Amino acid sequence: MIDKNITHAVVSGRLAGENMTGAGKPYWHQSMFWSDLGPNVGYKAIGIVDSSLETMAVFAKSTAADTPKAVVEATCEGVRSETENAAPEQSSLKESSKLHAPIEGEDYGKGIVFYTRNDVVVGMVLWNVFNKIPVTRRMLKEGLTTDKLAEAAKLFDLHE
Repeated sequence: MIDKNITHAVVSGRLAGENMTGAGKPYWHQSMFWSDLGPNVGYKAIGIVDSSLETMAVFAKSTAADTPKAVVEATCEGVRSETENAAPEQSSLKESSKLHAPIEGEDYGKGIVFYTRNDVVVGMVLWNVFNKIPVTRRMLKEGLTTDKLAEAAKLFDLHE
């Protein structure tokens, strides 16, 4: 499903109007799409998510709260794109010792796939990770490099 609230047409139209009144703002918008594949699986993709690119991923054990159905129930929001747009943007990396190697038998039902080109992240897929599009947009805009992925992954709160 395409996020109808933040499409290219809406963003560019708003920016054109602001610039006609003298704002002088540059255009930068990274479109995204998302889909819920039933009540228990949802994903979002942003940037270039091309299977020919190298990928790196961070996955974590999921809980019952890591589903589209749980997000809608917790936020009382029937249209998840509105919840995504209202999500606060985290502005700094935080220290955490909770990242660890996979443990056999754990259900790794949520995570982030980073698509890279020349050691720079150019796209991401968020699997059962919700309300983090502002974080992903910032990472893509700032040119997140692969040597910073372990710290960047912590912004998604996968191991809470």
